[in-house]
Formats: sequence, structure tokens, C-alpha cells
Amino acid sequence: MAQHIDSVAGSSIPQVTRAKLYTLMRPGDLVFCWGNVKISDAIEKFTGGPSHVLKVWTFPSGPWLTLEAEIGHGVRFGQFADYMSYPGDIVLCRRPLTLDQVDAEISFGATLLDYKYDTIEFASLVARKLSTRFPLIQPKQELYCSGLQQAVAAVSVPFSVPASPWATPEQLFTDPSVTPICAVLAAI
Repeated sequence: MAQHIDSVAGSSIPQVTRAKLYTLMRPGDLVFCWGNVKISDAIEKFTGGPSHVLKVWTFPSGPWLTLEAEIGHGVRFGQFADYMSYPGDIVLCRRPLTLDQVDAEISFGATLLDYKYDTIEFASLVARKLSTRFPLIQPKQELYCSGLQQAVAAVSVPFSVPASPWATPEQLFTDPSVTPICAVLAAI
């Protein structure tokens, strides 16, 4: 089980090179990101953990792909190779999923590809963290990164977090089903 960490570098998670990370990845793994840009810093400050989470998968002998929700893109499939120059730390984590469960999650994720990135609910969560007087706003057909991962996990092995509102990356990172495998620091 992953536990809250104050910094990736100061944690006991084994640090590896980017090349070694590829050899350790399995379909369905989650990658948690701690960034070095302003939006990442803001998310990390208000949620107390990583700023982004994505799921990795691949076709046989194909490149590693991602299922993620990103600002400016919404829910999308991307290439994991884009994270090899990520300006921050990343942690590879694993959940106890069968390949059939991973396939079910990716298939369901594909039905969400038209969803936009949910900046409104995320801002609502931040506002509620400051004061419970602010209402929780949940737009339809919009997801942010951890909300997407929570939604796709619901078709196989749900996370142990409340169903509403969507979880933060930190809540998924510290979920009992999540095990850290390795970390890649921005400097490595």
C-alpha cells in the first residue's frame, strides 16, 4: 500500500532510471506525477500529494500508451514516451488487476474520450477545502485525471474512496490497493 509522502526523493520508493522504468511497467499500472510547474505546485499544495495520475497500457509489441485527462486535452489516449521528458518526479504504482480487468478499464475509458477536462469540479474541491460553505459543483461529461482513473476502476476493482466527489490524485495514491513499484526523479 502506498502511503503519503512529502517528497519522492525523500521516500523509500526505489529510484530507477527512465530506461529501467520501461522494463518494470505492466498494463494497467498507474503513474503518479509531481510536477515542477505552477499548476502542478498549486494542485500538490491543495491536495497534499501528486498533481497528476494516468494509466499505462500497450498493444502487443506496440508503444506504451496512456489513458489520462489533461488540461487542454480532456480525456485522451497519449504516448507514455511523452513523459520521458516530464519536468518532475514520477512514481510507477500497481493495483492487483488481471489482464481482463485492465482491458475492461481501457475499453470503458475509450467511451469517455469525448469528455472535457473538469476544471470546474477541481476548483470546487479546492474551494471546499478552504471552506465547506462553498458548494460542490460536478459538471456532466467532464473529468479530471484522478476522477477518470476512479471512473474506469469502477468497472473492475473500485478504489476505496467515496464515490462523490471524484477523488484527488493523493487519495488514489494512498488507496490500500495501490503499491509503489519505483520512482524516477526529474534529475535522473
